[in-house]
Amino acid sequence: MDLNKTSKKHYVAIIGGSISGSEAASLLVEKGFKVVVFEMNSLPYGKIEDGLPKWHINLRNRQMNGIDTKLQHPNILFVPKTKIGVDIDFLELKEAWGFSAIIIANGSWKDRKLPLPFIEKFKDKDLIYQNSLINWFNHKHEQNYKGQNYFIRGNVVVVGGGLASLDVMKIVMIELVKKQLYLKKGIYVDVFTLEKHGVSEILKKYSTSLDELGVKKAKLIYRRTASDMPLKASKDDSKESIESAKGISEKLLNKYVAKYMFEFVPLSIPVHFIEEEEKLKKVVFQKMSLLEGKLKAVEGETVQMEVDVLISSIGSIPEGIKGLNYEHSLLKMQKDSNFQVWGFENVFAVGNAVTGKGNIQDSKKHGKKMTKIILDEYLTDDLLEAWLINHNSQVRNTTRSQINEIYTEVVQMKMKTEVEHHQIERKIDSIYKKIGFENYKKWIKNNLPVRLEDILKNKADSKCI
Repeated sequence: MDLNKTSKKHYVAIIGGSISGSEAASLLVEKGFKVVVFEMNSLPYGKIEDGLPKWHINLRNRQMNGIDTKLQHPNILFVPKTKIGVDIDFLELKEAWGFSAIIIANGSWKDRKLPLPFIEKFKDKDLIYQNSLINWFNHKHEQNYKGQNYFIRGNVVVVGGGLASLDVMKIVMIELVKKQLYLKKGIYVDVFTLEKHGVSEILKKYSTSLDELGVKKAKLIYRRTASDMPLKASKDDSKESIESAKGISEKLLNKYVAKYMFEFVPLSIPVHFIEEEEKLKKVVFQKMSLLEGKLKAVEGETVQMEVDVLISSIGSIPEGIKGLNYEHSLLKMQKDSNFQVWGFENVFAVGNAVTGKGNIQDSKKHGKKMTKIILDEYLTDDLLEAWLINHNSQVRNTTRSQINEIYTEVVQMKMKTEVEHHQIERKIDSIYKKIGFENYKKWIKNNLPVRLEDILKNKADSKCI
C-alpha cells in the first residue's frame, strides 16, 4: 500500500469514518498529518447508509460521494471492520500503537432504551428499536442479508417524536399496505412509488381502502402535542418565531398523517404493559396535561392499546467504548472543554460522540425558502436534504474549530518517532491482510450492497426486452 512516507508529522487515529470522522481526517491531512480511520462497519457512511430510509437515493449518494472524496486521500488509511473496544482494546491503541492523538468520532448509534420496566424481554420480537428497524428495511432485499428480520403486522404502536419517528411511520404503513395489496388484490407497488405518492393516493388509484385490505392504522404516540414536535426549529428565541415554528411543525405532521394514513396520539406516555403467554398484548399509556410547557400526569386517566408490534423511536446515544469515561450516556469531557476527553492528554472527540444527538433534526436551521417549501409544496427529500445539509455544515464548522484546537494541543506534545510510524503501518498491514483490503476504492466497490432501486430497474428493463 502507498503510505506516502515523506511526511514527518504525527499519526492521528480517528474512531469512526462518517460525517464528523471523515471531515476531521480531511482537515488533519491538510495540516500535514497522517491519519488512520478505524471504522467498525465495512462501509464508512454511518447513518447516511443506515439512518436514512432507502428511498433517499440521490441524497444518500451525494453524501457518500463526499465521504469517499475525503477518505481516498493518500495520507488517510481507512481500516474497516475494526471495532475499537472489541477488536482492538482502546487503552492498547492509546499506549502501544504510537499515535500522537486519538479522536473519537463514532457518532450516536445506540438506541435509547424505552423507559418501560422489563419491556426489554420482548426486544427483537414484539419490541423493535428504530435503528434496527431502518437497518432491516434498507437491507432486507439483499441476497446475503444476515441481520435481524422483522414482521410488521397487526396493531403497530410507535413511541417517539421528530422526523426520525415520521420516517418510522412511513416504513410501517408502506410495509403493511404493500404486502396486503399484493395478497388481497394481486397488485404489486414498489416501496419508492408508495413513498413518493403516499398510501392515500395509491389506495385511491386502485379503488380500495385500508379496511378492505385488512390494514389497521399504525399509531404514533407522543408525550407532547403536534406543535411541540421538533420538526421545524425557530429562527431565534422570539415569541413570534417560536410560535411560527410550532405552527409549521403541526402542519407538517398533519400532512404526514393524511398522506401515509396513520394515527397521531398526543400527550401520552407508556407506563406499563400486559402480556399473555410471553407475548406482548397491550401497552398502558398515562394521559398527560401540558401547562406552561410543563408535563403533568392526569390522575386516573390511562389508556390501554392493543399491540402486536411496539416500536421505540425515542432517539440514539453514543455507544460506549471500554476504557473511556461516560456521564449520563455521554463522553465525559475535560472541564470547560468541548473536545478534550476527560482523563487523557491526547484523546479528543468531535461530532455526535460529544453531543449525543442521534437525531440531526436537533441542529437544523431552516430559512424562509425552506419554510415556504414545507408549507406550500412539501417534498420529503427537500425537507430532509435541508436539515441534513444544515447539520453537515454545522458538523464541518464545529469539527473545523475543534480540529484547530486539537492541532494546537498535539503539536505541543512530543513528536512520535519514525520507528513508531512504521509500527503503526505494520499493524495496519496485518489487519489489511486479515480482511483482504487492497485499497479504498476497490474495498468500497466490493462491499457496497446491491441497491433495491437497481434491482427494480433491472426487472423493468428486462420486461421491456
